[in-house]
This record gives sequence, structure tokens and C-alpha cells, in this order.
Amino acid sequence: MADPNPSEARRRWFEPASAILMALTTLSTAWCSYQSSKWNGQSGGFAAQAGRLNQKAALLHLEGNQVIGVQVKMFMDFVDAHMAGNEKLAHFYSDRFGPELRKAFDAWLAEKPFENPNADPHPFVPKLYEARFVEDARLATADAGRNDAEAKRTGKTGHVAAEYLSNTVLLAAVLFFAGTSAKFDQRHVRQGSFFFAVAAFLFAVARIFILPVA
Repeated sequence: MADPNPSEARRRWFEPASAILMALTTLSTAWCSYQSSKWNGQSGGFAAQAGRLNQKAALLHLEGNQVIGVQVKMFMDFVDAHMAGNEKLAHFYSDRFGPELRKAFDAWLAEKPFENPNADPHPFVPKLYEARFVEDARLATADAGRNDAEAKRTGKTGHVAAEYLSNTVLLAAVLFFAGTSAKFDQRHVRQGSFFFAVAAFLFAVARIFILPVA
């Protein structure tokens, strides 16, 4: 039996069509939001990692300087004891030298510093002594530089995040027009609202396919 009200029958198509359009729009909105946050997060993540590595390098330098201070004091006490003829006290200090000072001290003693005027003045010269944590600090600084460079590089692609964000705004408009299209009584207003939503959705989807994926 034919529907007694053809206009009402035609109107019923708007509800499922609008529901399908709104469902697709919701999924597209979620994807755009995800990509926008991903692109924004890349630059911020590299910058945060660079900051942590710079802090680590600074801490290693500080700890290394503290170790040098202690070892210099122990060496001076050793020299004082040795010059005073108190070899027992001198050995007490030398037996407790850290590995960095021990290596430099042995090389310095090989130069016969108490007899050879051309010997190095102390074992802390660069060719004999390598401070603790220097290599670790250098590696941390190098890693921080690489992360900082990545943060700047990904920061230049921030327009991609903005493009995805603008797409979410456009898709929000699609949701509005698709959701209200079936509620209008006038056919041309109802159809105009729905097809505008379809056109905006297709435009947004085309932009999604053009934009790079994080």
C-alpha cells in the first residue's frame, strides 16, 4: 500500500542519512583530534627530553667537580704528609685515592716529580687526569642537542597540527547541520542544511587525506 503522505515518506530518509553522516563525522573528528595532539606532542616531547638531558649533564658536571675537590684535598694532604716525612700518613691518603686520581698519580710518580724539575707540577694536568663523569656528561649534552634539534624541526611542522584542529572545527559544523537538518519543516531548508553538511564533510575528509600522518 502506497504511503498516503509522500512528502513524509521522503522526509524519513533524512533521519538514517543524517545518523550515518553524524557517525562518520564523529569518527573523523576523533581522528583529527588525535593527529592534532600527536603533532603537537612530538615537538613538546623532544623539548622535554632535551631539558632533562641538559639537567643530567649539569648534574654530572657538578658531581664531577665535587669529586675533583675532594681528590685535590686528599692529594694536598698526601704531599704535606710526605714532605713532613710521615710516610704512614702519606700512604693512608694515597691508598684511598679514587680510580681517576690513582691512575693520574701513578703516571705522575713515574715522572719522579720530587726529583725531576721538568715533571708535571701535579697529577691533575689534563694529560694525566680525566675527571669523573666527563664522558657521561658529554654524551648527555650531545643527546640533548639532538633532541633540541628534533624539537625545532618538528616545531616547524606545527601548521599540520593547526590544520587538523581546523578540521575538527569544520566537522563540528557538519555535526550541527546534519543533526538539525531532519528537524526543519520546510523541504528546501531541510535539504539545504543536509547537503551543506555533506559538502562540508567531503571537504574535511579530502583535507584529512592530504595532511601527513604522525
